[in-house]
Formats: sequence, C-alpha cells, structure tokens
Amino acid sequence: MMKKKLIELKTDFLIKRKQLERARIALKTEFIGIDIVIDQVIDNVSSWHSFDSLQDKPIVINLWGLTGVGKTSLINRLVDLIGYRDRYFKFDMGAKESHLSFDRALSDLCENKDDSPIIITLDEFQHSRTVKGPMREEIDSDKNRLVWELIDSGKVNYIDWKRGVWHFEDLIKKMQHLLAAGVVVKNGIVTEGEEVYLKEMHQRKSKDKPLLFYPAEEYNYIIEFSSESMCIDLLKDVSSTLKKLEGVETILFLKKLLTIAKRPSTKNFSKSLIFVLGNIDEAYTMSNNYSADVSADEFHELSKKITIPKMKSALQMRFRDEQIARLGNIHIIYPALNKVAFMGIIRLELAKISEKIDLELELKLIFEQSLQEMIYSEGVYPTQGVRPIFTTIHQMFKSKLSQFISELLDKDLIIDTLSFSVHQEELKCAFINAGETIFTKSIKLDLQLENLRKSKHDDMQAITAVHESGHAVLSAVLLRVVPEAIYSVSSDADNSGFMYSKRKWDYISRKELIPTVAMMLGGHIAEELIFGKENVTSGSTSDIDRATSFLANMLKKAGMGEAQIRYQLPYKENGEGYNNYKSIEEELKAMLLEATELARATLKKEIKLLLVLSNYLSDERCIKHFALKELISSHLEAKVEFITDGRLTFYRNHLKKQVESHLIEVPLNLGNVINLNNRLDETGS
Repeated sequence: MMKKKLIELKTDFLIKRKQLERARIALKTEFIGIDIVIDQVIDNVSSWHSFDSLQDKPIVINLWGLTGVGKTSLINRLVDLIGYRDRYFKFDMGAKESHLSFDRALSDLCENKDDSPIIITLDEFQHSRTVKGPMREEIDSDKNRLVWELIDSGKVNYIDWKRGVWHFEDLIKKMQHLLAAGVVVKNGIVTEGEEVYLKEMHQRKSKDKPLLFYPAEEYNYIIEFSSESMCIDLLKDVSSTLKKLEGVETILFLKKLLTIAKRPSTKNFSKSLIFVLGNIDEAYTMSNNYSADVSADEFHELSKKITIPKMKSALQMRFRDEQIARLGNIHIIYPALNKVAFMGIIRLELAKISEKIDLELELKLIFEQSLQEMIYSEGVYPTQGVRPIFTTIHQMFKSKLSQFISELLDKDLIIDTLSFSVHQEELKCAFINAGETIFTKSIKLDLQLENLRKSKHDDMQAITAVHESGHAVLSAVLLRVVPEAIYSVSSDADNSGFMYSKRKWDYISRKELIPTVAMMLGGHIAEELIFGKENVTSGSTSDIDRATSFLANMLKKAGMGEAQIRYQLPYKENGEGYNNYKSIEEELKAMLLEATELARATLKKEIKLLLVLSNYLSDERCIKHFALKELISSHLEAKVEFITDGRLTFYRNHLKKQVESHLIEVPLNLGNVINLNNRLDETGS
C-alpha cells in the first residue's frame, strides 16, 4: 500500500503537472511562432513547480532574444496561469534609479517569507553589464552587484533599515548623557536625578508607578530589534529584562539591540525560480539592421544559428566569466520571428478586434488576405519584433473603423457582416447581409513604406541597379553563390538599394581573399564600365571601407599574408604584436589592386549578364533568388557550378584523397583507441 505522504505527493504532483500542461497549451495559443521556446520554458519550470521542497538553490532560466519577441509578456502570462501573481517580483535592470530598480525594489522582495517559493524576473538584464570595451574593463560602480548573490545561492546579505532605528539611537545617546549628569538607575528604575530625567525625557512622574529609566512607550522597539535567541517577544519580557539592569548595563543592552538592528540580515530565496531576460546584441548581430525590406525569414534563419556557446561568448562582452558561470546552462534562445509567425500574430490581433465588435455590435468582421498582407508589408521590421505591428493595425484599420460604423448607422443599413480588403491603396469595406453585398465604402490609406518601395524609374534607381548588379555578377562567378535578393529601390532613406547574400560555408580560406574583395568592389567597377570613369558616383564609399577593413583584418590578425605575424598599434609598452606596418601595407595595397583588376576583367567578360540584370533592376525594384538564378544561368558566359551546400566543398574529400595517395593503412589497434576515447568521455577521467 502506498504511504500517506506519497499519496499526498502524488495528488499535489498531478495537480501541478496538469496546471503546467494547461499553461503550455494556453501559451501556444496566445504567443505565435515560439512553440519551441514555450516547450523549453515549461519543461525547465516543471521540476521547480512540482518539487520545490527538494530545491536548495534557485533555478535560473535565461531567455535571450531580439526586442519585441515576447520574452517579458510570456513570463507574465505564465505567472498568471500557474497562480503565482502574489508571489511574483519583477526588476527592471535598466532602471538604475527608479522604484523598479533592483537596488530599491529589493526591499519589497526581502519582506517576503524566506521559505516560500517565489518567481523573480530580472528584465533588461543586458543593462547589468559589469565589463565594457574590447579589453573587458570592469565597471567601477555596479549598482546591481547584489543580483549575483541572488542568482548564485539565493541568499542575499541585506541591510534592512528598520523603522525607528535613528530614534532609538538618539534615545540611547540622551540616556547616556543623563547618566553622566548624575541620574542613577537601579533595577531599571530612576532612583536619583529624577528632576533632570523628567525634564529631558519629557516625562511625568506618576504617584502610583516607579519612574522607569527606559520609557514603557518605547518597549516595542526592543521587541522589534531583538534577536530570536534573546526570547523577547512580549511587553512583559521587555519589562522583566530591564528590571534586572542598572544604568550602564541598560545602555550596553540597548547598544547591543542597536547593533542587531543595523546588522545586515541574510535573506534566503533558494526556492525561487529566476528568469533572466535580455537582448544581447553581440549574439544577435542582425539586431541593428532596421531594414523593412529584408525578408523576416532571412533573419529567422540567421537567428537559428545562435547556439549556447555563441551566446556565452557574446555574454563575455558584458559580464565577467564567473558571473556567466552563475547564470548556469539553461539558455533559451528566441529565434527572430519569420513571416508565418508575423502573419499569425496579425490574424490573432484582428481576431481580437472582431471578437469585441461581435460582442458589442453583433457584427461579424472578415479580414481578407490583401489587408493582412498590407499590414505585414507596412508593419513588419523583422528585428523590432511585434510592437510595430500593433501600431500599424491601429493606423491602417482601428483608426478607420469608426468611419465605417458611422456609415452603417447613418444609412440605417441592415447587415450582419463587414468584409475588409485593400485595393489600390484604399481600405475597402463591403457591407454584407445574408451573403449579399449591399453597400461598399473605401478610405484612402497612407502607405508610407509601400510608396517608398515603388520603382522610381529615375537616375538613382539606374545607378543602384548597375551597382548592385556588379556585386551580384561577381558573387555568382567568383564565389559561386547566387544572392538571395537584390534591391534597386529601398524603403530605407539612407540606403538606395542592396544585395543580400548568404555565405554557404563557415570559414574563409586564403584563396577566397581576392575574389571576396573583388565582389565587394564590384559595384564601383560596374558603374565605371557602364557609365564611364568620370560618372562614377560616391555610393561606393562603404564598399571600399568594407573591402579594405576585411583585407586588413585577414592580413594583420588572421595570418593570411606572406608572414604569419600579428600586427597591432604600439598602444602600450608591453604590446604582444608586431608594430612595423610598412610591409603589410604594401601587401594590402597590392592585393586591393589585384582584386580591382579581377573585378574589372570578370565584369568585362560578363558584360551581357551585367547589362541584362541592370536593365531589369532599373525597372523593377527587386529580384529574388530563384528568378535571379535563372536569369544568371541564362546569360552567364563562364561555366559555373553554384554552391548550394557549403558543408563539403573541398577539405574533407581532399583529406581522404591525401590519406589514400599516401597509402596509409589503418592501424589494427585503432578500435582500442576509439574504445579508450569513449571510456574517457563517459568517466571524465
């Protein structure tokens, strides 16, 4: 038969497990595109929620992601779903001075009972950085230093400035002065110097009661400040203690209480669940790209490559190594939202509006695909998350809804449905009754991004078309990579167009240096070939900077030059690099010139492809990967086999061929080596 405690545990466990599973389902309904994140959060919360009694250190769960992907709102909702709202404490680590700052709000946390399980959220944690700069210099003033004690052990040495401490201290000083002035105390009662005592202490002597040296109305301070070992819990305990003391003994006793009152107390939150939330830009390198033109799917794919080791490496730019260790190994990494997720969020928000209208006006709302797509087109900046979508929905739809309702009321229309769509930059509403449209109304929309994205058919689009086509042709011919997209018109005011390409392999070899730099300089060379040298524009500034910086980095730091030397400026006496730049600068210049000539020769050879692609982009604002690949393949002079999978381009196959060519025999005892490796992995010894 199962023991009573096990039966109770089973009942409680099953209730909590069902509660978490309901929370999992609800969160996946309310938060779109992060099902994997939700599963990871629920799974990591499970043991804490079910067996908090077994926990002797806080469970720390780190959630990292771009802004606006739902980190904070996800945890807030989870707190409600599992019934922890009254045991939830949230700190804004970026607010150094406000009431939400960790330093100030810690007092609220420390009022919580030590042994009760709680949930703590440390939001905007990136602002708690303790190191800065490339040399990882420590920050002098760390106002959030106590947070690391909380994360590590759950125990915080907290100075709890109890109410009345200063008054209590002043009272002790006055009593000391009274003793010095001749007041005599025996068994807690003033026996000499009564007149001085009464005047200074503002007391009145009662005929029926003795004159107490420590006033009875102040007894509560002694109860509050005393430690548990003193066993002073009631007023009678205070009275009996003071009656045993003379004057000096009373002062010593009170000073002991004052020391206890000022002493830091250790608060224990070892049974807490701590969520660390932050935006670590060093890992999400795309975070500073505010382009609304690059597909959300591209950013999504890039974000999926962020691993825990990469995240820990990024954290090193903000925190000390031992602090990163304290954060533990539960790092849940949010992907950037893809288009499917954004469209799901748009549908969810529109559905909420529809539900409210149906409840209040008994009208069904239909949102056609054209409206949903336009909200996506106008509202999505992939690296800024969902917040811009909400304002776009308000601007494009909610702010216009009252006009359609007004039309309905003014014309006394009997309808059951409103259907919304977008046509020729207008929000169109069909008033429908029993499936039949009886009236329509359209309102002009201010589609700012859509207008910016329109083909301009002007000189700037032509220049951009030629420039970006130059990059694209050289990427295809020299690097064997077809770009994902080329834009000759952009919604970005500071960028007239761009080529977006994904590298298919994760390394840079020496043989790629010149072709890569040639591709970077391809826009400048293309302009020169098509428009003439005298008509080349200044749009190549960033390309030249990027090419020079890339090549300098490869030669000075990566050992890709003639000499494998690390070069550096002599900024300190004990520098560990070579300071003579003359030879490397000459090599750098020669390679830049070689890359320039390679770009020029290649584009001359592929002039037909360059012109065809440039002509297309002078009329159309963009061309995507598959159409671009077909166009390039149709007009390319050189025979090129494009790289689509960069995992096996050369190195592994070459190694195996080298092994075969040297007739190396596999040792008979190689199996023993493998077995030994396996044993070492398993035992760690």
